[in-house]
Amino acid sequence: MVNAVLNGRKLPGCDYYLTLVRVLLTYNTGKLASLQHGEIKVWRSRWQQLQCLKEDEKLGRGVPAHLAPQQSPTAGGLAERVLLGAVRAGEYVQLLPLAEDTGGVWAVAFSPDGSLIATGHGPKIAQLWETVARRRSGSPLFGHTGPVVSVAFSPDQALLATGSDDGTVRLWNVASRTPVAELDGHVGGASTVLFSADGALLVTVGKTVRLWDLADVANPLKIGKPFSGSLAAAPALSSAGVLATGHEAGVAYLWDLAQQTKLGGPLRGHADDVTALCFSPDGELLATAGQDIQLWNVARAEMIHEPLECEDEQVLRMAFSPDGRVLAAVTGHHNEEEATNHVVRLWDTNEWKELGAPLAGHQGTVDAAAFSSDSRLYVTGGHDGLLRLRVLPAPAA
Repeated sequence: MVNAVLNGRKLPGCDYYLTLVRVLLTYNTGKLASLQHGEIKVWRSRWQQLQCLKEDEKLGRGVPAHLAPQQSPTAGGLAERVLLGAVRAGEYVQLLPLAEDTGGVWAVAFSPDGSLIATGHGPKIAQLWETVARRRSGSPLFGHTGPVVSVAFSPDQALLATGSDDGTVRLWNVASRTPVAELDGHVGGASTVLFSADGALLVTVGKTVRLWDLADVANPLKIGKPFSGSLAAAPALSSAGVLATGHEAGVAYLWDLAQQTKLGGPLRGHADDVTALCFSPDGELLATAGQDIQLWNVARAEMIHEPLECEDEQVLRMAFSPDGRVLAAVTGHHNEEEATNHVVRLWDTNEWKELGAPLAGHQGTVDAAAFSSDSRLYVTGGHDGLLRLRVLPAPAA
């Protein structure tokens, strides 16, 4: 049985499969991982997708050519075992692009369980993708009349929010791929959409920030008035409900989202505009960026480390991995006078040391990047039309 599973000839039952996963997740401790372990939900979803592929084979529908198992002269699939060994060893693996014909990727997000990727595109559409199969999941989502520049899943994965340069935000039912609601109120585009940690609130951002009550998702209600204008970066929202906004002249602010009021004075840590922000998963750290990255203790509103250097390149996107062990930033020059191919820079948050050389793979601007829930996958989308999925190097334990 075990040999057949390892060689890919047989898919085990879900319980047997998850038992093997539980052994591997905590192998170094000599104990069996709990069914409540944070990664069990992700692995259960992967088993379900594999089961669907097996059922397709039985029904004679066939499996897409790029997913079909290939015969190998070496028993056990040598290439597969090498790849699995590299991933388990924490090495970096860049896969072939999921797509090269997207018309430009302006936004990207992983679903909470990692099974889906959502993207926003210049041709006025959003698209869902199957992460494991690395292919489109259904038809594009039509409805916007401008480029789709922001996407976000609700915490329960039931909803997808898309924001567009047409000034509207749309809510979609993920399961049925059907529209649920349309929200307006932003002149000049809806550049950012953010769900609160409990999914009860939605933050939409254009020239100002708006807050929406999602108690009735078919009829979201505006809360309060628009606030925090003159933005220079996409705002970030912490798990504790603190909103961070970035502005010109190196200034950032913290806000109590529910009250829509500032928390303290300005955070000044950059000579130029603040172009990116992100919170650590526990909400205790804030990273702000311009041409370098500054780290802040949120409770004390104080800098905690020397700036992280980016070789004078502007930071366009930035995020902590969900496990908090890695900080990733997309950097590069993108003005008409000095344009470069954007790269991804990674730092180990334990020692704030850069993890290897910058990761390339796109021509020109990269406007979209996101971590998977297990912190090892990182997806990037560029104006070059490429959608890339990478297995990131793991920091030393």
